[in-house]
Amino acid sequence: MPYHRLLSTVLILITLTLAACTNQAAAPRADAVTMPPLPLTADLGEVDLCRAIPQAAVEAALGATLTAAPQRFTYGDASAGSGCQYDAGADSQGAARFAYVALLPVAAYGQQPQAAAVSGIGSAAYFTDGADARQLWVRLGDKAALVVAIGDRPNEEGLTALARLVASAIEK
Repeated sequence: MPYHRLLSTVLILITLTLAACTNQAAAPRADAVTMPPLPLTADLGEVDLCRAIPQAAVEAALGATLTAAPQRFTYGDASAGSGCQYDAGADSQGAARFAYVALLPVAAYGQQPQAAAVSGIGSAAYFTDGADARQLWVRLGDKAALVVAIGDRPNEEGLTALARLVASAIEK
């Protein structure tokens, strides 16, 4: 095979590989996303996180475009909170790309295994390994506990950026 054909074949393969990765490259940077103030009510279940959190913020944290509309959900058995889950399909190895954000009563913060302290978010924060994903728990004074998770691969930078965005909107 002549050298120029080999080079052309390699360039085509590189182009196809890069095209396959465009889903990840399309996500905006986390620091470029803003969020309006998010007032909390006594009933955290009234807070619609799916509407409040910009989709672009979640896509930036995941590093991928969402493949479905965000869905409300209840975190665990916490009927007193509100939550939103996000689906970005699967990566090239078949690992699910998902995230969720939930507001819970502040007592939930102390009921988790506090693995690694994180500074600069809310009153206190820590990373822990949840049952389904790496989680970042944030205590928002005496108002609420915020849990943010990204799976299937741990992404502490994305967790931190998303948690800071939501916490700052609540604290405004």
